[in-house]
Amino acid sequence: MASILTSVVAVIGTLLGVALSYVIQRSISQRGESFAREHLFLQERIAAYSTFAAALATYQRGSLDRWHRQDESPESPEAVAARLEYHRLRYVARQELFRVRLLARNPGLVQLAEDALGQVKYIHRAADERERESRSDAVHQAITDFVQAVEEQIAP
Repeated sequence: MASILTSVVAVIGTLLGVALSYVIQRSISQRGESFAREHLFLQERIAAYSTFAAALATYQRGSLDRWHRQDESPESPEAVAARLEYHRLRYVARQELFRVRLLARNPGLVQLAEDALGQVKYIHRAADERERESRSDAVHQAITDFVQAVEEQIAP
């Protein structure tokens, strides 16, 4: 009888050990998967934010080029080409804004991105060099504000 009791206790102990090992391994596995998923999501957000900032800078350059070509000769082939390139760059920047909207967890960050994009369109409408420079500075500041907000959000 004692040997049967000993065997039952051993089987129960083994079953409890197996169950406890399963629970612990499952928990470790879930934490690892969650960490990997969060890391991948962070990498995607960083890529989207940096691509958007680069698209904004390129769009700003296109807007400046449009302003200069328009100032030199409004109906020249160069001015027409600059206007077309400006619209293409605006489209690219808007596409990247959509990625930012989809991936950003912070509505304030999305607002900064939208504000920066909105600032660029005013550059080519400047009446003179001084106003153009002021608008360009405002765009540069808006991009800087966006990048600083991103840095704060993704910093460990």
